[in-house]
Parts: sequence; structure tokens; C-alpha cells
Amino acid sequence: METPSHTLFADLKAFGHISNHDAAMILLSPEACSNGIPIRSRASTDRTFLSREIVHALPGRYGIASFNSFPRTAQQLETLVLSRLKDEGKGLEEFSSHYREAAGRSMCAAISGIGQDSNLYRNALDRIQASEGLSDATKAHLAFMLFVVTGCLGIPSLSVEIVSDYAEQSLSCRISTVETQIGSGYAHAVAASQHDVCLGLLRIVDGEARPPIHPLSLEPEGSIIGALAAGPGSITDVGNDVSRQHARIWREDGTWWVQGLGSTNGTMLISGDTHEPTIVELPRSKRTSDETPAPVKIANSDLLRLGSTTDFLVMRIADSRKQEKR
Repeated sequence: METPSHTLFADLKAFGHISNHDAAMILLSPEACSNGIPIRSRASTDRTFLSREIVHALPGRYGIASFNSFPRTAQQLETLVLSRLKDEGKGLEEFSSHYREAAGRSMCAAISGIGQDSNLYRNALDRIQASEGLSDATKAHLAFMLFVVTGCLGIPSLSVEIVSDYAEQSLSCRISTVETQIGSGYAHAVAASQHDVCLGLLRIVDGEARPPIHPLSLEPEGSIIGALAAGPGSITDVGNDVSRQHARIWREDGTWWVQGLGSTNGTMLISGDTHEPTIVELPRSKRTSDETPAPVKIANSDLLRLGSTTDFLVMRIADSRKQEKR
């Protein structure tokens, strides 16, 4: 199985010419132990252990305490990779492109392969690249650090949190939602009628449907839509101007509701029956207070627009619970 850990070590070896042994010695903390044995010391002398337990470590096998400081180790590894690129007449542009594109795709594939949400990783990577006020070197550094942390921990939600905290606390920058401008199409309209049905969301990109259909949770807490939403029933198939936790959809007494969660770029609902728009939440730049917006009814055939890049068609779907009883 191609794990995030193996993806990390394989990339450092192929792209950075850093051996598995040298990478492990940089990443692993000398204080961390497994069954009373220091894992770094054992990895240094036992090639089988290094390959089986470190390079091919299962996600969550080692916690944060098993590794040296991620900002420091990412910087060490980055310096080595850039040094190798310099020898080949290359530099920051190739480094940045690699960890934004090829390495990013490899890590997303590894995350999906272990059954986790690769959108969390991709969305964080997109937000880094789209953040205003960051130099190309800083963006490349954050993308590389995200790659390293995700490879070590194998948990994208935790990795994104670690890199985001580092960016805010150490670099005084925030991996934030890209703020977009809206047109004059925001207007209030009559809410949709009630429908006691199960619903799902289908992403619409450039006027075409992009499967899969994302079922909306029937649990009381409902579904959170957002670039970095990580809870059960979350939907992360979104553009880079969608906030971390942008909107919530839930069913109550047979009626479906959508509510904004303080997003940067706002949410609009377009009725499938009348084609009239209803504001779910205004963009932050147009809000006059921090009051929580009122829920808006949502129904089959409506179009949900988050920011200016992400459209979802609301669709009626089969009740999975009924299917399971058959």
C-alpha cells in the first residue's frame, strides 16, 4: 500500500537525492521510543526496521512526539533539496512547482488510498498558493512543510492544522480564504417549499456536472461544507475562495436548512423552481455585524453557490438507511 509516509520518503529520495536513512535521522526524535527502544537509534542500524516501520509506516503509527520540530526539519530537508537542484542549474521555481503539482498529486493519491479525505490536503495547498502577501519562497516552504508533516503523521486534518498554526505564529501570515468580488445578483427571495426527502450535492464546474454526488448527513448536526471541514459528513470538494467551515446543511422535522458559518465570501441559494436568488450569508466585506445569519430552506433542484467559484446542484437521492434494511 502506498502510504503517505512512503510517498514522503520516495519523493525525498527521487527528487532530493536524500536517502531513507538520512531523511529518517533528520525527522525522528532521539527521545521517541517504541516498546522501550529508541526508534531513531533502531532505524539507524536496522534497515529492515527502517523500511517496514518508518518508510512504510501506517498512518497514525507515530504521533507528533516521535518527530523533531516540523518547522526545523522541513527547513533542513528543504535546504538539502534546493542544494541538489542548484547543482543541476535549477532552483526555487522547480522546487515550488514540484511540491505544488507532482508531489502534491502523489500525496493526495496516498491519502485517498488510506481512505482519508485528500481534499483537505489539496484545499490547503491551493490556499497557500492563493494567499496574498506571501513571497514565492514562503509559499514553497509552506507547501513543502505540508508535504513533510502529512507524510510523517498520515493525518491530513492534523497536518493542515500544524502548518496553519506555524504560518500564523511564526510567519505572521494566515493561510486564509481568497476573498472575491460579487456582482449585483444578490437579492432576497421567497424561500423554497418543504421537502421531507434525502438530499445530496453535485458539484457543477463550468456548467458541467462533476461527480460524485455528496450525500447530506441525516444526523442532527448535518453536514459542514468547507475547504478544511474534517468532521463526519463534511464536504470538502470546493474552490479556494470557500472558507474552512463555510456553511452547514441539516434536516429538521422533514425540512432541509442551510446556514452560513461566518464565511469570507458568503453563500447564495438560487431556487430551482423560480430561479430567484436568496442570500444565505453576505460576504464578510458586506456584512454590518457578526450576527449569525438566519437559516434558509433548501430543496431539490436548488443551486447553492459558495463564494464565486463553487456551485452545487441540490439533488434528491435515495435514503441509504432504507436501502440498508432491504
